[in-house]
Amino acid sequence: MPWARCACLCVLFLALVFVPSVGQDIVSANPALEPAYLPCLIFFWVTTIPVYAFIVLVWLIAVEIGRDNSFCMKNALRLRTCSLLAAADTLYYIIGGVVLLSMNLLHIGIAIIGLGVCAVGAAISVLCAALSHLTRKAADMRSENDLTI
Repeated sequence: MPWARCACLCVLFLALVFVPSVGQDIVSANPALEPAYLPCLIFFWVTTIPVYAFIVLVWLIAVEIGRDNSFCMKNALRLRTCSLLAAADTLYYIIGGVVLLSMNLLHIGIAIIGLGVCAVGAAISVLCAALSHLTRKAADMRSENDLTI
């Protein structure tokens, strides 16, 4: 699926090119933040792990949909896992922001980006949880319907 490759390449571009470039710009504007550059970069690289897991799960869901098996328990569990991954990534960013704030290293640019990531992560988590619930209900209805026929 070309969209999965595109998503993986976009995340890779963000992790290896865009975020380090923005970090260098922030450090050049405020040299006092230089000691935090590498830890923040490693922090961001760690957050890409759940993103790649999320992409793989969405790809597996799309494969099931392509097989005309949209409403199955596997997809409901995958959507629930996606919800948990998004929530964990959001919590990880909140903890990272608190740590940076406690060390007095929270730059306004980092704070704004972190808040944006947290808002998007929370929205994705809620959306995946709702879709998981609906998919589970539809799978239950489908299995009941298969038993009555």
